[in-house]
Amino acid sequence: MRPVWLVIGLWAMMEAAYAQSASAALKNCLPPREMQEAVASKGVVAPAAAVITARRQVPDADVVRASLCRSSDALVYVIMALQKDGRIVQVMIDGSSGRVRSVK
Repeated sequence: MRPVWLVIGLWAMMEAAYAQSASAALKNCLPPREMQEAVASKGVVAPAAAVITARRQVPDADVVRASLCRSSDALVYVIMALQKDGRIVQVMIDGSSGRVRSVK
């Protein structure tokens, strides 16, 4: 019985760490008006294109959030997708090229 509690405890700690990293990625996000200006100036791809790219990475998942955020010196889309099993997947899309940076 003890190994079961150990596994549950480790799983909870990993989920908490992931939630902190996801919230850290969303701290430097642009408000909607600035996001529109970045897209209009053709500095970044359209949000719809970023969402389509993320959906290809996480098929059969529902996109629940798409934000344009600052990461170092670049703009990236941080897209959160909810999988059928209840897990959240974070897809980071490079704003200027529209290419996938990471899937976590």
